[in-house]
Order: sequence, then structure tokens, then C-alpha cells
Amino acid sequence: MPPPRPPVNSWPTRLVVPALVCAVACVYWPGLYGFWTRDDFMQLAYARLIGSPGPLFVHDHYFPAPGSIFRPLGFASMWLWQAFFGTNYFAHAFADMLLHIGVSLAMYRIVRLSGLDRVPAALCTLLFALHPAVIGTALWWSARFDLLAALFAFIAVRAAFDYQSQRRLSFLVVTLLATLAALLSKETAAALVAAIALVWLHWAWRDVAHRAVAVRALVALLATALVFVAWRWAVLGTAASGLAGETSLIALIGKGSVDWLGYFAGYLSFWTRLGGVQRVLVGATALALFGLSAVAIANRKRPASSNIDVLLCGLCLFLLPAVLQAPIVALNATPLRGDVSAVEAAMQSRLYYLSIGGFVIALSVLVQRLRQIVPAFTTTAILAIGVVALGWSSREAASAYAARSSAPRDLAEAIATAADRFAPPAGRCHLFFLGIDPPPEWSIYVSPDSIAKALSPNLQRIERCFVHTDYPTFFHLLGRDENPADATPYQPREIRGVPIPWLRVGDALVGYIEPPSSGATAANIEGAVFLRYENGTFNDVTADVVAGRLHVDLH
Repeated sequence: MPPPRPPVNSWPTRLVVPALVCAVACVYWPGLYGFWTRDDFMQLAYARLIGSPGPLFVHDHYFPAPGSIFRPLGFASMWLWQAFFGTNYFAHAFADMLLHIGVSLAMYRIVRLSGLDRVPAALCTLLFALHPAVIGTALWWSARFDLLAALFAFIAVRAAFDYQSQRRLSFLVVTLLATLAALLSKETAAALVAAIALVWLHWAWRDVAHRAVAVRALVALLATALVFVAWRWAVLGTAASGLAGETSLIALIGKGSVDWLGYFAGYLSFWTRLGGVQRVLVGATALALFGLSAVAIANRKRPASSNIDVLLCGLCLFLLPAVLQAPIVALNATPLRGDVSAVEAAMQSRLYYLSIGGFVIALSVLVQRLRQIVPAFTTTAILAIGVVALGWSSREAASAYAARSSAPRDLAEAIATAADRFAPPAGRCHLFFLGIDPPPEWSIYVSPDSIAKALSPNLQRIERCFVHTDYPTFFHLLGRDENPADATPYQPREIRGVPIPWLRVGDALVGYIEPPSSGATAANIEGAVFLRYENGTFNDVTADVVAGRLHVDLH
């Protein structure tokens, strides 16, 4: 049980939470002026087409690969956001900033369990809240899953500690519901189950008088986790993930875990993307904490049981996501480099959001011990220097993210405008966007199909359209009334001779097609409109294609 603390009424402590909120808002603010990027387009289009969030909880909804990921609460939040804010990026980004602030405040309440006073606890929290890898994750709309999982995880952890100390049923209910919500947001929240289980096991071991209460709480926690596993299995049809394909899941976990651990130091320090002065400040902070840690370890004073629990909890949240995210890491993670864009760095940073939070929770226990053996001012000054360095770097990263994500904005909006303008009013619809050179932030993974359906002000007009371009479109997002026959002469895509079934979730349809046979020509596709990008706009060149003056290779 955390030791009782006397009430503190000095004005600096009363301003801690407002100061934390203002600090996060100040650092995050430049990112509000960015734009949608990479997966954002398909997530937004999907949220607009699906109609309601209900089907997300009972259907395999992650369309790139069937049986892969079950995150209904994360997708439902995207649906809710677009229902409130439409396609207004600033409004979405502002709401995400508030969500990240909520995550930070929930984490602050856990850090306080270490026994730290409000000011040093707030500084520890800011090491997480203002970390550039953390801010980058919060800036990327498609990383919403990570923010929600962390929010509910931190709420569940604090409620679990409160239940341990006060044994009120309401705290147990909050723990279980928040745990389930975290698991429904992202699978990495399974680390939360292990963290709380360890804390309550320790409670059952040392508190004989309340052992039965602790055991019942553990059983309820494990039952909640099993409900999620059974639910996920029933929806996806597998206990594993289709993302692994034919690759051994064991091999992916082994490689991914090693890669994750190897990359973590780079994302934690953010060294390759720091300026000279920032490196000095971050390096000085790390060296000071490392040196004082040696002093703390040499001190033989036994830590309080509550601090052992907080430490165990932090270490679980820090290390277990390495295993839980290992397949994704093995398939597409990269080390942090200084030569990649702020957008690319933010997308990779999502793999470390929860773990950095766990690391800082564990660090708070060390800081509390340090404050018992060195002057309080020393640790406060060290933490403040680290917060300033990370906040400075994060504000620059937020500005760079906004600038880089906004660079293709005119092209994206031109695609949406042209789709609305040139789509046939009825019948079959094939829109061909020619002459697009996708920016590096998009690569070939952002299709005009997703862009048009994400940003179109008149979605009902184009939801039946198959939107094509010069590079591959991996899937098409459509209204529910479409079917493979409407794609003629395009054929259903096959894997090993078996057509990939089209995925229908709510009012949304995900279609998988491949180029027509060699006998088909662009000129005889029913409902085809060809648009070429010239001087910042798309012009209708259908007449030139039909007359043979402009050749279009459908393959």
C-alpha cells in the first residue's frame, strides 16, 4: 500500500496538472497544421463507408489481410471521430492532442504511486509526454490504437493499485473494464494483463489476511483476458494472425523481439534526430541518472513493497510489447535514422509508445529512491533538463511532421475534387488517374481510391467507383451494393488459384481485383473516365484514350 502523504497546498503543486497539460499542448501544437498521410486515407475512407461501428465488434475488419488484427475499439473511435469532425484534419489532430494529454494524466497517477511528490512526478511524466517518439505516435492519426491502448492500460493499472489498497468493488470493475477496453484497442495491451497479475500475485503472497480477495481478483482478471481471446478467435477464426502469412510465427517472434530490443535504444534516446545542443542535454541527463543509479543500487535500503509493485508493473509494460509486436517488427520495422522524414519516423515510433511509458514508470521508482539519498534539488534539476531537451526536439519534430505531411495536400485534394467532378452519374464507374508520381510519404501504399473516398465531400457519388492509377492498387473500398461483376473487365484477385473473397463489413465492401486479360483495352471499358495530372489539376483525357492518341497500359 502506498504510504500516506500529507496534504500539500503550495501553489506550485496546485499548478502541476495545468502545467503538464500546457506543456504537452505547446509541444504538440505545430502538428495540428499537418495533413493526412499513409494509412490515414484508407482508415478515414473505411470509417466513412462502414455506416456504423457495430459490425467492427463481430467481423474480421482489418482488410489488408484476413484474420490478422482485431482492434474494434480503435476502429470504432475512428468512426466516431469522423462522425464528429468529418474530414477536417485540424479538428481530428486537436482531438488526438487531447487524447494524448489524457494518456499522460493517467500515467501521472501511476507515477505518483512510487511516492514521488507532485513536481518530480510531473517531470517524470513529461519525460514520456514530451518524448519525440511519443509525440510522433500521437501525431499520426492511424496510431490511434496505441493511444487508446495506453490510456486504458494506465487507467486499469491505477485502478488495480487502488483496489489492492482499498478493496472497493468499483475499483475492481474499473480495472476489468479498462483492461478489456485496452485489449480491444490493440493487442499489445496483453502486457497490461501480465503487469496487473504480477502486482496482485505479490499482494496475495504477502497479505495473508486478504489473500482470498487477491485470488478472486486474479481469477476475474484472467477471465477477462480469456473473454477477449475467445472473442478475437471467434471473429478472426484463428488464435494467431494472418499477417505472418506462411512464415513461421515462432521465427517472426524471435527475430522481431531481437530487432525491437536493438532498435529501442535509438528510439528512446532519439539520438540520430537530435541537434548538437539537444544531444548535450540528453546525454548529460542520461549520464547523471546512470551515475546516480549506481549510488542508489549500492544503497542497501530495502524499497517499499508498493515501489516493488510499481517497478514490476513498469517493467512489464516496457518489455512485453517487444514480444507482442515482434511479428510486425520483423516484417517492416526499421531503426531510427536521421535521413528519413518526420512522417516515417512517427510511423515507426508507434511500436514504442507503450514501452516508453513503462520505462518511465519504472524510472519513477528509481527517482524516488534517489531522492532519499541525494538532495531533492539534484534529481529535480536533472529531470527538468531532460524534459527541456525532449520537449524542444518534439516541437521541432511536430513542425517537421506538419510540413512533410502537408506537402502532398494539393495533390490529394485534386484527386478528391476530380473524382467528384468526373464520376459518371450512374452505371459502372472506373476512374483512371494518370501521371501521378506518389510522394515518398505515400509510396505505392496510398492509392487514389482511398484518397478519393476519404476526402470526397460527396461520398455517395463515388462509393461505387473503382479508382485506378499508374501503380498497383492493393484493394478498393466500395459501397455495400457493389460486386465483382461491376469491376469487369477486371478480374477477382487470386491466391494460389483461389479468388480472394471480398470483405463486407457493415455498409463497406473491400474488393480485391487484378488487371484484365490481355484482350481488354482501355478504350472499351464501360464507365471508364481517364484523368491526367497536369499543372496541379486533373484533366479529362478520355477522348484521347478512346481515339488511340493516348495509350493506357491496364497491366
